[in-house]
Amino acid sequence: RKPDTIEVQQMKAQAREEKHQKELEREMLENEKKKRETIEKEKEQMLREKEELMMRLQEYEVKTQKAERDLSDQIEKARQLEDERIRAQEEAERLENERLMALQAKEELERQAIDQMKSQEQLATELAEYTAKIALLEESRKRKETEVEEWQHRAKEAQDDLVKTKEELHLVMTAPPPPPPPVYVPVNYHVHDNIQDEGTESSGYSAEFSSEGILNDRNEEKRITEAEKNERVQRQLKTLTDELAQARDEDMKTQNDLIHRENMRQGRDKYKTLRQIRQGNTKQRIDEFEAM
Repeated sequence: RKPDTIEVQQMKAQAREEKHQKELEREMLENEKKKRETIEKEKEQMLREKEELMMRLQEYEVKTQKAERDLSDQIEKARQLEDERIRAQEEAERLENERLMALQAKEELERQAIDQMKSQEQLATELAEYTAKIALLEESRKRKETEVEEWQHRAKEAQDDLVKTKEELHLVMTAPPPPPPPVYVPVNYHVHDNIQDEGTESSGYSAEFSSEGILNDRNEEKRITEAEKNERVQRQLKTLTDELAQARDEDMKTQNDLIHRENMRQGRDKYKTLRQIRQGNTKQRIDEFEAM
């Protein structure tokens, strides 16, 4: 075969060079296309991350506002519970003072009964009435003490909730805020690939009718006359009745009426009580008073 001429060889070489150049250009275009697709995907990914960060920021603000509202509610609840506890405590103290006054009055009557061997019907009735009043005051005091303990317990729970809410708010407020969204920088034709949450203890008092001793029958000869004794007792009873009338409310009066009717129903009337007191010697009378 006849060798190609120089012109033909040059044309073939030029054709190969052009073909190689076209392949390089095609490969370059393909690479640029892939880079653009990569950039678009990265851009979409950054937009999604930006939206997620914005949503997280909104949730963070909502949680902060809710924690602040809860804290305010807990503070108000704790204040109300403290007010109720103080009110119940004051009421319990008032009832305790009234009970002590009634108890002192009863003890004074008991001493007079032991010293003077009272046998009058009115005195026995007054003693029973004072005992009933003391029992009612004791019951009221216990109810108030229970109420005070309940308010103290509720106040303690409210305080615990308040502390927990403060801690949660502190955690929310001190948590680092989410990082700012990345800024998208348009890329020119040549692209870089690297992107980065009151016991009040009180002791009960029992109103018991007790005797300090037994008087000798012979001492009755040395006492004042029956008329003088009765007159003095009447004055003392009137004074005690006036003092206790101030602390008596309508409920207590109604309760005393019920007690009186119950005694009448069971046959314990004033005449029977008077007969029992007047029977027997001095020791037996004292025993009758103690058994009332």
